[in-house]
Amino acid sequence: MKKINKLLSGTALALALSAGFGSAHADISSTGNFNAAGYAVLDFNTVGGVVDVQFGGGYGDATFSLFNAAGAHLVSNDDSNGSLNPRLTQFLSAGNYSLLVSYCCQSIYGYAQNNGGSFANTDGYNSGSYVLGGSGTLAGMEAYLDAQNSYSATNASYGVNITNATPGTAIPEPASLALAALGLAGLGITRRKRA
Repeated sequence: MKKINKLLSGTALALALSAGFGSAHADISSTGNFNAAGYAVLDFNTVGGVVDVQFGGGYGDATFSLFNAAGAHLVSNDDSNGSLNPRLTQFLSAGNYSLLVSYCCQSIYGYAQNNGGSFANTDGYNSGSYVLGGSGTLAGMEAYLDAQNSYSATNASYGVNITNATPGTAIPEPASLALAALGLAGLGITRRKRA
């Protein structure tokens, strides 16, 4: 009977861990249209690691701006790797993030760089036009873009592909936590019976 309990609790833990952490390498493919001010915001989460954000098509000269869960600006990109398409590759801690997709070039030069961001030729993985850090925020960039005249970008389409991320801001999922707790409880019961 002890061997059966041990086997069951070990199996429960393995299932819990695979369910809870199997989404680490999930991918997002999102398409849509810019709003009337010429941008869209995508929320995502990651369990940590290298996250790659690539432009999948649409508006001919788009930009990316990445923000952490507190809304602080991390990095923006205009052109990358010899093309007009943006690309961001970053090593991110586990957590929630927001990606603002917009048109060239108000978000990156009109806002991010003018709010203390420093210009760079790389994000550490890709080459191009990048603005790092500064005091900019997601809310501030949205307000700035809302005040601009972005006639050419209104309702323009976009496509974005993000690796090692899942949509939304719920991390970790409650179901994953419940499965992990079940597996750990099974291990605890087995150890008590041995004692």
